[in-house]
Amino acid sequence: MKNKSVGMGMLLVAVLLGISQSALSKAPPVAKLVQVEGNIEYSRNGTRWVPVRRTKYLFEGYLIRTGNDGSGKLINQASGESQQLGKNSEIEIKADSVFLVSGNLTPPKEESTSIFQSLMNKFAKAQRYTTVRRGVTTGEDACDNKVRTIRKLTISGSHPDLVWRNACPEYSYRLMIDGNAVEVAAQSTSEMIRFSVKDLEPGEHTYKVEVLDKGDIVYSPRKESAFFVLDGNADQELTQTLSMFGDDVFMHTNLLEERGMHVAAMDAYRDYFHENPDDNDMRPLLIQSYQDLKLSDLRENEARLYNAALEEDF
Repeated sequence: MKNKSVGMGMLLVAVLLGISQSALSKAPPVAKLVQVEGNIEYSRNGTRWVPVRRTKYLFEGYLIRTGNDGSGKLINQASGESQQLGKNSEIEIKADSVFLVSGNLTPPKEESTSIFQSLMNKFAKAQRYTTVRRGVTTGEDACDNKVRTIRKLTISGSHPDLVWRNACPEYSYRLMIDGNAVEVAAQSTSEMIRFSVKDLEPGEHTYKVEVLDKGDIVYSPRKESAFFVLDGNADQELTQTLSMFGDDVFMHTNLLEERGMHVAAMDAYRDYFHENPDDNDMRPLLIQSYQDLKLSDLRENEARLYNAALEEDF
């Protein structure tokens, strides 16, 4: 009877944890703040305020306030309409609109085609990978020699890296590109393994990663993956297009992912969170990026950060 009670208790805890994570998950952003000028701050709970220095996506429940020299433009993601936010103003982000608490907010006007559907799709997909697995082992017992790689991706001279999970501190790797072997030494402290591809002709190439322990192969994938190398003109064109998006991380990464440049997109997300570690509501997009690249350890770590921050705000 006692064991049965313990079992039911554990089941109840698991159910409650599942409900808690589901309830705390965020919907896609309602609006974004662009053309940030002067002193602007945002808060998720009304008590802790954080400066805004670049384009920022705004989620339901956010509060935004401007100082004496603060201003910006709000773009509703569903309608594409824009509003100018003036100095000494405060707004609250509702489920589908922007509510003026005090100060000056101009009436909505048509701005541009909305990217709301793309945002919705990405957030809906990303939320599937924010669940934290329970009871994951650490240390040597956590070493998993099965290193998987994304099946297809694109690289260029500006973004030449292949990446894969660091299986274990003492493991080294053999990278096979078009059947040619390159030895990659063990990197005991690296959170992932990166290899910059150089001097390859534009076009498609095959690759796979074999895992070595003291020179012996402990894992070799059954199927090869592929990457496509952009030529110099295409790389330059992509760089110019990205520059048109300014500091909008979603627009940058959305284009990169559409072009198959998943490593470049991951790096853009990582740079963004290095500068904005508090922007937890955007974190599912980085989690999704790690998932796409089969970086399971990093995805798990990021999911823990995401859920811990949600519980703090709840």
